[in-house]
Amino acid sequence: MKKFWIIVLVLLFVVLSVVTIKGTQTRLVSSEPFTSGYAKVLSNDCYFLNEPNENSRVFLLEQSYFVKVLETQDNAYFKVQYLEFEGFVLKSKLSFVEEFPQNPYLTGITFDVYDISNVCLRSSPETLDTDSNVLCTIKVSTKDLTYYGKCAGEEAVEGLGNVWYYSAYQDEYGNLYKGYIYSPFTRNLSAITSSSENLTLVSVTNFLPVDSLLYLNLSTKNMLIVVTTVPTLFVIYLFTKQGKKRDET
Repeated sequence: MKKFWIIVLVLLFVVLSVVTIKGTQTRLVSSEPFTSGYAKVLSNDCYFLNEPNENSRVFLLEQSYFVKVLETQDNAYFKVQYLEFEGFVLKSKLSFVEEFPQNPYLTGITFDVYDISNVCLRSSPETLDTDSNVLCTIKVSTKDLTYYGKCAGEEAVEGLGNVWYYSAYQDEYGNLYKGYIYSPFTRNLSAITSSSENLTLVSVTNFLPVDSLLYLNLSTKNMLIVVTTVPTLFVIYLFTKQGKKRDET
């Protein structure tokens, strides 16, 4: 009899868990459209920021690509992930998408350093008399530097513009540096094309992080319920079978 009540209590726990999870899921889904947690860059003036203010610009995000939204910072900004970076983006520049993008970020873009002389990689898009913002020197004719995005900065050479590339460079000792290179000192930038992913845009008022269990879509939630219930029932089966064997002996 004791075994019977243990089994009944376990089954009751499973049923209550399923009802609670599905009820919470239903309320959330009915109150907000589902989003994967990724947001599409809507304009060509969307900056990735170090801090939630426009004075901390790092580089421009390419229109039509995506960021993963981590949390709401305030009324104006989202905290986001883009490649290996975490930072901030203005909410007005993004729109959530329903599906998970297969290739959310712009990748595989490279460029070469010009053949004339060595080039400085800097922590800010400007030249300083003290060279205090120089991270390292890149050897002449270095190829295939990683490109993340461009940024407006100082016109280091009169008449050549103010565009800088935010990039990554690994030296011969394995040291990895990330910073700015004045674009006129570079060449052979890969062709940058728009994302071909046509995903459903959704308007979300109260965003919950994509990693929140309760914000999964219904099919995924049902799968999780099955995955958690089946092992429980299997344990109950083994427990009952062992009890019957002991009764038979």
